[in-house]
Amino acid sequence: MAISQNFPEEGPTLNLNFAGGKVLDPRITFIRSSVGTYMDANGLIVTAPADAPRFDHRYVNGEIESLGLLVEEQRTNLITNSEDLTATGWGLGSGGTGSTPVVTANYGISPDGTQTADRVQLDKGAGTTTSDSSTVTNSSYSTVASQPYAQSIWLKTTDGSTKSVRFSFSGVSASILTVTGTWQRFSVQLSSAADTTRHFRLNLRGTFGTSDSADLLVWGAQVENGSFETSYIPTSGSTATRNHDRAYYENVDQTEWFNKTEGTVVFEHTDVPYNSTTSTGYPAVGFGETAGGGSNPSIQYYFTKDYGAAQYLVRRFHPGGDSANITTPGGTGSAAPASKVGFVYKADDYALVRNGSLVGTDTSGAVPDAYMLIFGMNTISNTGNNWNAHLKNLQYYPTRLSNTVLQNLTK
Repeated sequence: MAISQNFPEEGPTLNLNFAGGKVLDPRITFIRSSVGTYMDANGLIVTAPADAPRFDHRYVNGEIESLGLLVEEQRTNLITNSEDLTATGWGLGSGGTGSTPVVTANYGISPDGTQTADRVQLDKGAGTTTSDSSTVTNSSYSTVASQPYAQSIWLKTTDGSTKSVRFSFSGVSASILTVTGTWQRFSVQLSSAADTTRHFRLNLRGTFGTSDSADLLVWGAQVENGSFETSYIPTSGSTATRNHDRAYYENVDQTEWFNKTEGTVVFEHTDVPYNSTTSTGYPAVGFGETAGGGSNPSIQYYFTKDYGAAQYLVRRFHPGGDSANITTPGGTGSAAPASKVGFVYKADDYALVRNGSLVGTDTSGAVPDAYMLIFGMNTISNTGNNWNAHLKNLQYYPTRLSNTVLQNLTK
């Protein structure tokens, strides 16, 4: 392939624009055996049916940004009534001289565009101590020792003003939130020290005046076993589970666009969040030889989800121990920050580039057979090996592009 001005003269033979096109190529198999929610192009939380891909969005500086294909691990919402604070499981209380909150069901328009947001009027009362508060709480849910939990909820003020409220796990982990007249999703996290019972709490408490109050709209309460929140899982009377996403392209070795001996993969993704409890999950983008899409052997860019010894790898593992690896140290904040990534494969000639910089090369190892192109997972059946992020786009070139070209493509 001729190179002009340090870019490939010919285009990719496979070009998937998930963020721009917002459709799934019919050659790609997508599996999720439950419904799943996401934000659509209008900024509303909507529900995708089982086995339907989700093309997610977010607000950035008042504008809606298309994020691409969402791939998440399996999670369960432990709150049994996520949208009705007057239902069984929720309780109202006051502390000190604080007054009991007033809750009005279905008062306002929620983030999904329906009139299902509850109004919560919190009033600290006329007490003189900062510990006095009014509280809305979910009755209870069980946590397991040494496990992380994420608690989230959407809030806005009814009159457009700005208020401060406290959001907590039974007093163990708490945050003071600044709530405005725009819907925002807030979250707090904790690691449970023991097998115990926790409560989901929203209250007015902290460094406030003697008679502060807050008039809020509340929607979408969620508690999940994980160190970060995932997409909203609605519940009504019982817990609910969103099953894992699986996206893959089978039999790539039988297609016209794929080259068995050399090639280049370029793609862009959002942050892949860190999960402190997962030490064996390696979600990946790239080619796996086995029918399950796994990494033995593979030509993949994959992530360690626990800040392990290697954060990024192109792994070519072949029977007999013949392998090529490119690694870079782990980081902080997420398992993999938002990146444009490119990697190339050819016998004894591998390279990995991220955001325009060469991560490394490896000059050892044959090229294994390829069976399946996978998108943000690792093996079809494992529920935990997902990257909980978005794939914005992916291009494949049927030749080993130069390192310089690869760097330019990922700037």
